Amino acid sequence: MASLTAKELNQLSEETGLSKLAIQDWHRRFYHECPSGSFPKERYLQLYRSFYPRAKNPDAYAQMFFTTFDEDRDQALNFREFLRIVGITQGNDDKSKLEVAYKAYNRNHADTNLLRRHLLTAVQAIMDLIEDETSDENKRQTIVEWVMKSLNFDEKLEITKKDFLRRCRDNTNLADFLAFSSVPKPNCPDGDLRGKEKYKIAVQTGNESKKFPGMNANVYLIIHGEQAESETIHLQSSHTHKDLFEQGHTDIFTEFLPNLGEIQRVTLWHTGDKN
Repeated sequence: MASLTAKELNQLSEETGLSKLAIQDWHRRFYHECPSGSFPKERYLQLYRSFYPRAKNPDAYAQMFFTTFDEDRDQALNFREFLRIVGITQGNDDKSKLEVAYKAYNRNHADTNLLRRHLLTAVQAIMDLIEDETSDENKRQTIVEWVMKSLNFDEKLEITKKDFLRRCRDNTNLADFLAFSSVPKPNCPDGDLRGKEKYKIAVQTGNESKKFPGMNANVYLIIHGEQAESETIHLQSSHTHKDLFEQGHTDIFTEFLPNLGEIQRVTLWHTGDKN
């Protein structure tokens, strides 16, 4: 596995909004899991199956987005394509998530109008992802009708990208439903979340000292729970800021860990110097 050059790191950070530390960590994990440098389509579909084990059918949704991110059409994701998924899902840019969704729902056409029949297919795929075999069919139909009406598809047969984004911007519930969501998560590169819980971690950097605006350091955390304690967690993929632990900032991280029970305390430390 060749290391990323400084130029490549700068380019990837600019493209994805991820920190260089996060990119290097994802690069290491990507090539550990995929020494060939390719992440096959079947493996991508399998991630969705493991992430949504009770889904009625996760494949249709996964297929839509795999096609969107597989820019060279070789039926596999290279590191840059994979990292783009990570950057969008971990980033704080809701517009980007909706733009990717629009392109995927529109059969990979970003700048043409989205047809009613294509959106309906996409909504059905979303429902198959979030529902199981026991879901109520009437409730499903109610949700489908709500989406179509919210996008004004009860009166027309297509919608522009601009109108799609505007209507989602004005309707938070609609945006949450339609925005792109994906499998890769911090601390879960294999997508296997069985027996794990989602933990949201917020770290606030003090602003008392004007001399040191931030830290150029690796920051680590151990969570001590009533039942168990976590392994050492390297905090490096913030949902809120590209540059981590800047003065006065609160960085938020997501980790998937075995159930620790009620949280008792945390141990937080860093290695490095203030800049």
